[in-house]
Amino acid sequence: MAANDYVLYTVDTETTNLSPIIGDVIELSLIRSTDDLQKTWCLKPLNVEGIDTDALRVNGHKIEDLKWETKYGRETYLDPNKVIVEIENWVALDDVPSAQRVLVGANTGFDKAFLDQLWIKCNSADSFPFGRRYLDIQQIEFFLNLCDGNMLDSYSLSSLVKKYGLKNVKAHTAAADTAVTKDVLDKQVSYFKKALAKQQ
Repeated sequence: MAANDYVLYTVDTETTNLSPIIGDVIELSLIRSTDDLQKTWCLKPLNVEGIDTDALRVNGHKIEDLKWETKYGRETYLDPNKVIVEIENWVALDDVPSAQRVLVGANTGFDKAFLDQLWIKCNSADSFPFGRRYLDIQQIEFFLNLCDGNMLDSYSLSSLVKKYGLKNVKAHTAAADTAVTKDVLDKQVSYFKKALAKQQ
């Protein structure tokens, strides 16, 4: 199978808790590699009792909005059952099977766990649109540094943004973090392509 048979989806989620069992996705953004189209959704949490106010202090979401106690909240945070159908329909436009979709993120395992649980909680695990393959820009950078001997003090998204001279003016929002994660991956891909070219 050729490299261009795979479709990459850069992802970031904002959540109500660090636990994917107790917490829920409340903001989700994806960028598709084939057309660079980005889509972002805000979701009403399924378990309002699982909301950790410390998490909200980081991502800026307000508990009264998440509980649909405000007009803004009711208009912004959509029913997760409807959102996952919209995501599935949008992702299906790539016309490839789930096994050929690759999730890309910063600490991708965190986002993947929350996405898995979102579909499970909505009784739709069988229609989860992504396969088992994923890339993590933090792990890519760590491996690169193991090879070149120049280890970083931190491999956080903000550290990688700084290393590559990028900017993330709205950190801890899913849309901004997804966009800058893709920018970091692009820098890493460019580095590896140049390194491979020198070997030829």
